Amino acid sequence: MSYYITRIFNNKLKLGVILFIFVAPILDILMALVDVFKGASVPVPGLVTFLGSFMTAGLQGVLTGYLPLFLAIIVADDCIEDYRIGYKNILVTKRGKNKYFALNMLKSFTVSFFVLIIPLLLNLLMVHIVFAGGTYIPADVEMLKSESNLLQSYSNPMFYNILYILVFSFIGGIVGSGATALAMAFPNRFILYPLAFILWYISTAIKPSIIGALTPFTVYPLSHYTFTIIFVVAINIIAVLFSFFKVTKYDQV
Repeated sequence: MSYYITRIFNNKLKLGVILFIFVAPILDILMALVDVFKGASVPVPGLVTFLGSFMTAGLQGVLTGYLPLFLAIIVADDCIEDYRIGYKNILVTKRGKNKYFALNMLKSFTVSFFVLIIPLLLNLLMVHIVFAGGTYIPADVEMLKSESNLLQSYSNPMFYNILYILVFSFIGGIVGSGATALAMAFPNRFILYPLAFILWYISTAIKPSIIGALTPFTVYPLSHYTFTIIFVVAINIIAVLFSFFKVTKYDQV
């Protein structure tokens, strides 16, 4: 695993993408602060987190909308580069096909998961420091009375933030693993990136959209997105299984 981490730190593009993922939640807080300085009420801290923010949603939309592309750059592109320069054959000969595949899957899920969960948890901590004592709730009281899920989530924002951060990071780990599987099966950037984006686009376009499962404080509970979450997990598992059989059974070293 340390080998893969070293490769990430030695690649400026990968570091740039990771930096964006870490910086985006901080910029989100700064944008919310600007609104407060302009006269907006200080919000309840838990309601202005990166995923749940009602005041600034632009950067969150970029991250969720292009999530597979960001993760493919971080965890999947190595496989294409190894294939291009012939280093894949050395790794497969040294470790064996099964271990080569398993290590790439482990690396992809672990790195994707932590690259997402760490900045999101830091964002959660920071909003409770920056907006400590905030009392403003963006929803109309009558609407809260009519929408039981909103009322419940607004009543316990810490729990719902942590829940959705875990879901987001888990989905990211699955998507990152699927992207790496596609990279091993089709070691070509002109195939990998469009295919990864198309699969994610389908997940965002179907009803209910996967984006809703990554966003706390909506009128629908997380259970409303069960089918979509299963769909995302399933298509990525299919990609992993297809790649496993292709890499371990049919690819020649």
